[in-house]
Amino acid sequence: MMKRRTQTLLTLWLVLGFGWASAQSVTLTPSRHGVEGGETRKTLVALELSDLPNTGDLEIDFTLTGKTPELVTSLELLISDVVLERDVNDYPPGWIAYTVIPVAPSANSVSIPIERLGKNRVLYLTADLATPEEFSILNRLTCTINSVSIDGKEVEMKQQGAETSRRFFRLYRPLYVPGDNGSRNYRIPAILRTSKGTLLAVADRRKFNQIDIPEDIDLVVRRSYDNGTTWTDQGEIVVGRGWGAGYGDAALVETASGKIVLLCVGGQGLWRGTPEDPMPTYLMTSDDDGITWSKPRDITPFLYGKDCDDPVRSKFYSSFCASGQGLRTSSGRIIFVAAMRTDEQYKLDNYAIYSDDEGETWQVSDVACIGGDESKVIQLHSGAILMSIRNPKREERIFKLSYDDGQTWQETDAYAGLHDPAVDGAPLLVQWQGKTTLLHSLPIGPRSRTDGAVYIYDEDRSSWSEPILINPGMSAYSDMVLIDEETIGYFVEEDDQMSLVFITFTTDDLAQLQEESRKKQEYTIH
Repeated sequence: MMKRRTQTLLTLWLVLGFGWASAQSVTLTPSRHGVEGGETRKTLVALELSDLPNTGDLEIDFTLTGKTPELVTSLELLISDVVLERDVNDYPPGWIAYTVIPVAPSANSVSIPIERLGKNRVLYLTADLATPEEFSILNRLTCTINSVSIDGKEVEMKQQGAETSRRFFRLYRPLYVPGDNGSRNYRIPAILRTSKGTLLAVADRRKFNQIDIPEDIDLVVRRSYDNGTTWTDQGEIVVGRGWGAGYGDAALVETASGKIVLLCVGGQGLWRGTPEDPMPTYLMTSDDDGITWSKPRDITPFLYGKDCDDPVRSKFYSSFCASGQGLRTSSGRIIFVAAMRTDEQYKLDNYAIYSDDEGETWQVSDVACIGGDESKVIQLHSGAILMSIRNPKREERIFKLSYDDGQTWQETDAYAGLHDPAVDGAPLLVQWQGKTTLLHSLPIGPRSRTDGAVYIYDEDRSSWSEPILINPGMSAYSDMVLIDEETIGYFVEEDDQMSLVFITFTTDDLAQLQEESRKKQEYTIH
C-alpha cells in the first residue's frame, strides 16, 4: 500500500515525471494539511521521479512565501523510494527508509547529482518549524516552485489541486495513521471528554481494508490527560474475530454516575440483517475513564428483531447508531440515534433509543425521520433536543426537534440551509460573542467528501454562516468536543487512505478565520 501512488492532501507534493521519448514535465500537487509549531520534517515539496538519465544535476528552484521564512528553522532534503500521503514522521518508526541531505535555511534552490539517487525516485524537501512566540491561526506554511531543471534545462510544470498552504493550529495530532499497530486502515472518529477531564479518542481499527462491518474490525482508544497535548498508545476496547465477527461504529456517552457507555454494531452487516437474524447492537461500559471495558453485551432485543417485544419493530431488519457522541440530557437520560432498516428496502428511518438506568434497559422513540441516516442529538439551551440527520440525497441537512426528552419528534425548518454531502458530522454548543451558539462540522463538498468545515448558526436570523474551512482536501467523518469554555477539539478523517487527526482551535480562532474568508470573498467580488 505504501508504495502505491496516491494523491496526497497533507504533504506538499511535487510529482515529477520524465519521459525522455516525450516532453519532460513536472506535476505539482500542493499540500493543504495542518501543522503545529515546533514540529520537524514537515514536507514542503515531494518529487517523484521517473525515466531519469544516468547522469546530470537535478535542480529545484523554490521560494518560501509569506511569513514562512520566519516560521522555518531549518531545511532538509530526504531521499527515499516511497510515496507517502503524510509526513515521514507520522508513520511508525522504521517504516520508511530515507537518506538526509541538509539544505541551507537561507537557500532558495537545491541541487543534487542524479547519480546520488541510486534506485530511489522520491525526494522530500522538508522543514523544521519554529514555535511562534504569539500563536496566530492565520499563519501558513507556504512554498512556491519556480522551476525544475536538469543540467539547466527547465521542464514543463503542471499543477493539480489548489494553492500550497499548511495552516498552523494550536494542536494538530495524527492519532491513527495507516500502518499503526500493523493495521492497514483506520476510520470512524468518536471523541468524548469525561467529567474527570480525560479525552477518549475512539476509532475503528480496520485491519485489512476500509470496508464497514461485516469486515474484521477492532475498536481502539487513545486517551489524553492534558487536553490533547499527549496521548497514550492504542488500547483495545474489543477485538474482532474475523469476517462477520467484528465491531465498528462506536458511539459514546458518559452517564450521571461517571460510567462511560459505548454502543457499536457487529455481525453480518447492515444490508444482510433480517428479522430472524438481526444485525446486533452491542453495549460496553468503562468505570475507569476508558482504561478497561466490559465485554460486549447484545442489546438488540430491546431495539428490534424477532426477540423484540414490540410487534412492529420485531419485523425490522437492521439497525445501527451513528458514531460519535451520544447525549446525556438534563434529566440524566442517555440517548443515541439509531438508523433502522424497517423492511427489505434499501433505506433507513431514524429513531431515538434511550435509557433511564445507565444502559441496563433501553426504549425506542416514535419515528423521528423517514428516509434518514446517521444522526446526532444535542440538547439546546432551551431544553429541547435537536436531532441532526445525515441526508442520503446530498441535499440540506435534516433536523428534528423533541420537547419530551426524545420520545416524540417534530418537524422544524428553523435550521434549514446547511448543505450535507451525506456525511456523519457533529453539532456542538459553545459560547460565541456572549451567546450560547450552535456549531456544526461537515465537509463543504458539495457532492464529495472534501474540505472539512465548521458552520455557525445564527439563532436571531435562523440561518447558518458560510463554511469556515478547517482541514482542506479529502475530509469525511468528524466529531467535536468542548475542551474548555473557548477551545474546541475537532477529531476528523483525512486523506484517501484515512488518517484520524485531532485538531484544536478556539472560538476566537474561528472568528479570525471567518473574517479572513469574508475579506477574500469581498476581494474576489471587487
